[in-house]
Amino acid sequence: MEAQAVNGLQQADFIKLITTELQFQDPLNPVDSTEFISQLTQFAALDETRSINTLMGGVAASLTSVNNLSMAGLIGKDVQVEGSVIPHVEGGSETLKYQVGVDTSSIHIQVTNSAGDVVRTFGLGPQKAGVHSVVWDGFDKNGNLLPSGVYDFSVEAKGATNSPVKATEYTFGRVTGVNYKNGVPYLVVNGADVAAATISEVRSSAQ
Repeated sequence: MEAQAVNGLQQADFIKLITTELQFQDPLNPVDSTEFISQLTQFAALDETRSINTLMGGVAASLTSVNNLSMAGLIGKDVQVEGSVIPHVEGGSETLKYQVGVDTSSIHIQVTNSAGDVVRTFGLGPQKAGVHSVVWDGFDKNGNLLPSGVYDFSVEAKGATNSPVKATEYTFGRVTGVNYKNGVPYLVVNGADVAAATISEVRSSAQ
């Protein structure tokens, strides 16, 4: 009997097959003991593999359940995640945080409103690789106080040779829900789904 044949059998099926084989064996040509032991070894190995697979499946399900519960525990917390959305309250100021992977020769930041219009810009000089921030005081480029609403910011960084450098924006907001897409958790922050894996900071929400 080949191992492939064993793969499709359940334990009861295999025992029944072996028993039948022994009952109807030719007395003049009995089942070879080496072959018989090989069959039993194959099944033992298969049964052990099935047990391990069942165990690992249970462990994976438990870890998923724990992970889902931990994500739900973030609802109501303030978190920092990758993103550029700025929930702005009139009269307040906002910290625009970003990261560059290499030293830069210049940084240009634009703040846009919900219509996509540029309302404020910042021109910054050379900066070292790492995390940086600039404070937006809530005024537009003409000195007008801007109303409450959802704004966005983008960072354009250039390297020593004036070539583009990747910049990652960060946003802070309160987790209002958790969505799951193909088993992957996404937090609802500032009205947008963000991957839970991008969380870089968690704070207790101010009441």
